[in-house]
Amino acid sequence: MVAGVAKVDITPSSPVLMDGMIREHRSTGVHDPLFARALYLSSDGPERACVIVSVDICAIRAEDSCAVRNEASARTSVPAENIIVAATHTHSGPATKGFFNPVENDYVAQLRAQLVKLIEQAVLNSRRAVVGCASVEERTISHYRRLLADDGHVVMNWEPWPLDRIARPLGEPDPEVGVIATADAMDPNTYLCILFNHAGHPNVMSGDNYLLSADYPGYACAQIEGAVGGIAMFVNGAQGSVDIDGLRDRDWGGVERAGSALARVVIDALGRVNLCSDMPIETAGTRYCLPRRQLTREELEWAEDILAFTRGKIKAQPDGIGDDFKAALYKKLATAQGEVEVEQTCIAIGDTALISFPGELFTEIGKQIKSKSPFTKTYVIGLANGCIGYVPTREAIFQGGYEVDTRRIDNDAEDIIVQKSLDLLYKTYTAIQTRGEDSV
Repeated sequence: MVAGVAKVDITPSSPVLMDGMIREHRSTGVHDPLFARALYLSSDGPERACVIVSVDICAIRAEDSCAVRNEASARTSVPAENIIVAATHTHSGPATKGFFNPVENDYVAQLRAQLVKLIEQAVLNSRRAVVGCASVEERTISHYRRLLADDGHVVMNWEPWPLDRIARPLGEPDPEVGVIATADAMDPNTYLCILFNHAGHPNVMSGDNYLLSADYPGYACAQIEGAVGGIAMFVNGAQGSVDIDGLRDRDWGGVERAGSALARVVIDALGRVNLCSDMPIETAGTRYCLPRRQLTREELEWAEDILAFTRGKIKAQPDGIGDDFKAALYKKLATAQGEVEVEQTCIAIGDTALISFPGELFTEIGKQIKSKSPFTKTYVIGLANGCIGYVPTREAIFQGGYEVDTRRIDNDAEDIIVQKSLDLLYKTYTAIQTRGEDSV
């Protein structure tokens, strides 16, 4: 087993448009630096190795991820399909996807070059290593954000709806925190990388914030690195239906509170990790398409009426979207052609699997995949190698709400994704079991 790690500062050097919220203008400064971190793992040479990259941005476009992976593959011999480039989903980063503002293309070009060099450096830094996995829980950061109001409609947890008129949350968050630790084989007390996975929405700082920040995952990484050494890297989970508490601690103190809570459980998990030097690694991937959402005539007529009034102008707001943005989105979705392409990668490390998804899966979908997986532990890496937006459950689509209004995919997406994910997990599981039998 060999592992290599690398880290690079990707903080913009000048003001940029920001992703994650509808904001009025470019950033005005930097609260804390943004980083990209990479972990290289191999048990059988670079051709069967894998790389996981965590980037402090809101999302990455598939074309940018593809360019990075192909160039990095050409330089390192690690297959492009074995490389996962995942956004942490900070809502205080530069506009790399262009959810609400135009993409900062100059910054993205620079970022792509930095990520290629980062992956190359992680491979060059590889050494004999030991690796182990553990799971713990954190129950204070993520809250189920879809709430049922007493009149039957869905209220998001950042909306100032009277508490006595909230019937209940419509689901439960996923409290699991997965930790994969690698350490130097010659000195297991020297950590190389602590990768941790948790489903959450790093938007403690709302759209009123114009300072660049990695939000609470960045704070957690800094705390872990300071406490135990090595490089700490966060990869998000199936976080489409969970959020921070939308009505309190929306300040830098809240960032520290959430980041400290996450760091504590990760550091605690390290005491449960059983480091091993001969952990087999296997990778597999899949590509498929999802049916695109078809808007109804009523939805399109509504959008036309709104656009006639707004003339396409969209007002900034700290959370969520207004009818002005929603109408413009409907107009765009109505002209979109073809199906929605999806790529997933599975990386198995012994009896633990990491499976990527290019978007924001509802937490319920992530928990389905995890519970039905053949692996002892399975962690979903969301917002990886692209971003197709929200993927609600079929039940949530019936209920309505913010994510349902803004989705690109049709009602059948949940069933297709669960089945394709399980097929990929079983394929990887069979391959790693076969390798184990061949080595006996």
